[in-house]
Amino acid sequence: MRHEFSSAFPKAADTLIPSGKRILQLVTHDKMGGVRTLVQMVETGLHARGFEVQTLPLDTGHGTVATLRNLARLGWTILSGKYDAIFTYQAAASVFGGFFGFMGRVPVRAAHHTAAPEGIRRHWKALDWLFGSAGIFTHFISNSVSTSASFGKWPAAYRRRFILIPHGVDPIPPARAAVDWRQRLSIAPDAFVLVATGRLVDQKDHAVLIEALGMLPGMHLIIAGDGPNREALEGKARTLGVAKRVHLVGSIERDALGDVLASGNIYVFPSIWETFGLAGVEASMAGLPVVASDLPVLREVLCIGDAHENAAMTRFHPTCDATGLADAVKDLAANYPDAQLRNDFARLHREHHDRELMLERYTNFLHSESGV
Repeated sequence: MRHEFSSAFPKAADTLIPSGKRILQLVTHDKMGGVRTLVQMVETGLHARGFEVQTLPLDTGHGTVATLRNLARLGWTILSGKYDAIFTYQAAASVFGGFFGFMGRVPVRAAHHTAAPEGIRRHWKALDWLFGSAGIFTHFISNSVSTSASFGKWPAAYRRRFILIPHGVDPIPPARAAVDWRQRLSIAPDAFVLVATGRLVDQKDHAVLIEALGMLPGMHLIIAGDGPNREALEGKARTLGVAKRVHLVGSIERDALGDVLASGNIYVFPSIWETFGLAGVEASMAGLPVVASDLPVLREVLCIGDAHENAAMTRFHPTCDATGLADAVKDLAANYPDAQLRNDFARLHREHHDRELMLERYTNFLHSESGV
């Protein structure tokens, strides 16, 4: 039995579990980010509660032929595995797992909505619409009220399958002082530093951060993450004359992110869409004030305190609006919350988003729906 999530997923044929309460988690691919973090928490948490859990990918990362072979093995594994439930994440995995789970008569076929409707490619969206409306999926798991609401125009037969399991979040491990990022990047100790994390993709809109930096003289921006937009972001920074204040440090393992966050004064989160906003919550748990896109879901997950706490620790700006982002940063920097308030707000977030609450809901759901 394999119950530990790894970046090197096993092949489907190698991991058949002989007996027990059997849950299969299916992902499209294994890449760092919020989905990977959620999958790992669900796997280890359910295993600790007596479930036998596998996590398998569609894409092996070893080319088309290897992936097609893996899909064939994986389809057979689902059909013959006698699982009690399949949890799927990401559009391709949900369509594949939903179909084979239906054919294999898996009692619970629950697709996680890890993207808002505008973030799903057209062909996957069409299949998701069809499968959800026709009962190929038994449930859709949404991790925020706002994500559920974003599907409000979809058919009633689809929407009635929604269940809400708010995302649990583990705090980023505290700074270890293993790396002094200000020193490494030649940033003055008294400089004001903005920090962002996440894949360098269009959804995260790091480009608007670089544009805003031109309106924030003297401030620096550190982005921990990698992705297809890296070259474009570097080019934009050079064009706007802010390249010396933009620091793209690449992907950083989660255990080392504490040192990155500790180097910053404000966390910036300009995403075009989110279904939860894990990175923003992690920053809040670390005690960083946050400037974020004005998305309903980000207000839902970030503004969990009283009016004074929320106003002191968070600012929102219109999406894709560099001027609005820069103005929000200036306002928060000019009214920077004191250490006591930052620590209190961090503790509040750690309590509110505790992973045990999430895992209890998953456990109750599985017991009620599958009888396992």
